[in-house]
Amino acid sequence: MKNSLTLATATVALLSFAALTHAHDCATVEVQNLHPTQGPLMLAAYSDAASFRKNAASQLQLAVTGETMVLQVCGLTGDAVAVTLYQDLNGNGKLDANPFGMPTEPWGASGKPAPMGPSWDSAQVPLDRSTIVVRLAK
Repeated sequence: MKNSLTLATATVALLSFAALTHAHDCATVEVQNLHPTQGPLMLAAYSDAASFRKNAASQLQLAVTGETMVLQVCGLTGDAVAVTLYQDLNGNGKLDANPFGMPTEPWGASGKPAPMGPSWDSAQVPLDRSTIVVRLAK
């Protein structure tokens, strides 16, 4: 009986540890095609379809220091993440677009390109410790 309780306690402890370590994962994001010193990089990371483009799990605003930057994005949950980014060249805090809705500032998203802009389905990638590479469109 004592061995069964010890095994059960150890199992619960391991499962709890696994849940805690997976609950707040980080992702490494490599951003390419930046314009150094021409405005901050704005990044939003989403953990599920319901929150996509509504409530980011993590947001960053960083000074652009080179044409390529590698970032750590933490506070993520789940098995997948979707990342959207843009470089705010004029510093107004939003992604500017022309009258047809096409972005006029460099932007990008994780995952596969989508003709009508990123969606959860097109932008999601596994949250598996591999580097997420995003090349900004000019």
